[in-house]
Amino acid sequence: MNDKSSPRRPRQAGVAAALGVACLAFVPAARAATLPEVQVTKAAIPDFEFDSARNGKLCASCNGGQSNSLFAFTAADGKLWVATVDFQTGAFYPPDGHGVLVDTETAPVVDFGNGPEWMSGASGSRIVYTRYKSGATHSESTAQIGMATMLNGSWTPSVLANSAGRATPDGSKDDTDTDPRINYIAADKSALFWRKMSKSSTEVTMPISDLTGGNSRRWVPGTRKIIFQGHVATDPRLVDQVFTYDTDSGAVEQLTFDKVGKYGGFMWKAPEYNNEYVFFTMADFRRKILVYRKVAGTDGVKRWTVTKTITPPTQLPFFWSPEVFTHNGRSYIFTVVSPSNKFWDKAYPTHLAITGIDPLKQNFKMLTNDTTKPRVRLDPEYFITAKGPFIYYNRMVPVTDKYPEGVNDGVWYVDTGLGAPVSK
Repeated sequence: MNDKSSPRRPRQAGVAAALGVACLAFVPAARAATLPEVQVTKAAIPDFEFDSARNGKLCASCNGGQSNSLFAFTAADGKLWVATVDFQTGAFYPPDGHGVLVDTETAPVVDFGNGPEWMSGASGSRIVYTRYKSGATHSESTAQIGMATMLNGSWTPSVLANSAGRATPDGSKDDTDTDPRINYIAADKSALFWRKMSKSSTEVTMPISDLTGGNSRRWVPGTRKIIFQGHVATDPRLVDQVFTYDTDSGAVEQLTFDKVGKYGGFMWKAPEYNNEYVFFTMADFRRKILVYRKVAGTDGVKRWTVTKTITPPTQLPFFWSPEVFTHNGRSYIFTVVSPSNKFWDKAYPTHLAITGIDPLKQNFKMLTNDTTKPRVRLDPEYFITAKGPFIYYNRMVPVTDKYPEGVNDGVWYVDTGLGAPVSK
């Protein structure tokens, strides 16, 4: 679930180009160690999302024999496509992503801030997405929740009952779950809801609409909890904090309480800490990433405590779109680093970086550093191939007066250099 709701503001091309030249002059050591950026396709594939093979475990028989090494996206014309990722090489097939046409009249990312998402479960994968009522004018009131299921070798689209006026669904991410779930929002952001697949016609209202509009919410893998940012209405500071909501018990838990505003959140099982749950969030106006772990205080009570503070390079002082994956017993946070504090500001070149979460190791590393061709790098996603973790992203030529929307430069990946998955 991506936070793509902030406005864009064009900048002067000369400034952007100058920054592109200067951005990484301070990391010459990283240049030699960084593997080159690889173009996957010249096609524009906005907001693509990978199925569960991205975690480094290929299931060739899954999804009617189409495997779980897939990606989905909605094109600008509203068509929802599914295509294949070559697990061995990382290539897309077909390169433009137009493999199987799943549905039409689905909402492009620009409409509500997010494209299709995957739902994992013991019975296979499903795709959940915002779909407009067929033949109707596209609006908040005609948006509804679509879901595509693999039936008899074909992706079969459907619409959840009584889901008019709903948008931006996200499916739970647990391959062993016999009853996976979906959460979504009212298209006007006035309420949040969830359903479980065993009772897919029953909508449950989440009691958190006074805390959040739902822009930043994610399932906690291995649980039926949702982590999100929001603020308590009675807090005079109106500072966003991190919360969880448990769809099983209905419990809402506030995890952070300090005076620094938070932006987004990811919670996962960290192999470094015997698979304890930890989480990270951005803070200080996206100039820091804070990693939290439950640590016992002097009174013996465990509380969520910052165990690592991650800061970006001086000339790229803002984090955007950070995510996390685990690989060979370690956790890694990857992120866009930008000179601009405006989300999706397409005038400034941006870069990608990666870091571990061990507080005793300073292992922040730039993944991209090409300053000869200023490029904007957007919406990174991980996929752990047979060769190791790759970070995929859209790339574009920055905005100029001549090209006010920028120029598409296709989909690229960069090898993290972390090596192939080690079998246990």
